[in-house]
Amino acid sequence: MRTVMGTGIFWTILAAGAQAAGPAFDAVSLLPHRAVYDLSLEWASAQSGVEGLDGRFVYSFTGSDCAGYVTEMRMVTDIAREYGAVVTDQVSSSFEEKGAFAFSSTLFSDNALQSETVGEAQRTEKRAISVTFGGDEARAIELQDAEFPTEYMANVILAAQNGRRAYEAISFDGSGEETMRAITLIGDREDRIEGDAGWPITTAYFPMGAVSGDETPDYTVSMLLSAEGVSRDIVMDFGDFKMAGELTRLEPLKPAGCEAPPETLSSKP
Repeated sequence: MRTVMGTGIFWTILAAGAQAAGPAFDAVSLLPHRAVYDLSLEWASAQSGVEGLDGRFVYSFTGSDCAGYVTEMRMVTDIAREYGAVVTDQVSSSFEEKGAFAFSSTLFSDNALQSETVGEAQRTEKRAISVTFGGDEARAIELQDAEFPTEYMANVILAAQNGRRAYEAISFDGSGEETMRAITLIGDREDRIEGDAGWPITTAYFPMGAVSGDETPDYTVSMLLSAEGVSRDIVMDFGDFKMAGELTRLEPLKPAGCEAPPETLSSKP
């Protein structure tokens, strides 16, 4: 995912203490789980043309530190616009272990295929990542070293546990052919009556050339993130409109054993 909030004060906070740390896989205990979110329109500008939005986001996170992690996501949205409704359906999956990341994604709009991506990324000894894209036009590219999605999330949690207010790193999630500069602001830990403990965070994703405090992020994501990697109160800001995700169902799953690959929902009988 990519998204954020870029202002002068934002960069000022970052300058006070955001520096990348090492991988936190061994230091953070992530919870395999399945989560279901109801989607709604949080806000829209008059220029966006968005008049309403509803949908559902299903997220599955399985595996373990020793076996690797599998992430499966499906997001279906029904967006009401001035010229009519548009239904989008995006399905993505990935497998991540230390230094390696495999990913795939398909996007449909009104039942018509809009895009399809499949690839693998491997960290090399040259402080870079080698990315191979499959499909009809297979190709390989080399990018600067970057953190993969689960690795980045674990490092954000570790930073929060250590009392840090921000975390920054170069990231690669397979949604494009470039790395992004991801910057996360971390708020005070919240312990709610319902047991939804965690840190309010906002992550902004900037193109790699961004160096000015006036630079606008591609998008931002805000949420309440628990120490086990469960997200609540999600808000995705795409600039001219914001989409909210309310957690309506949370199902803990068993961690994968080190002798077997991670279990996915599709592998269950």
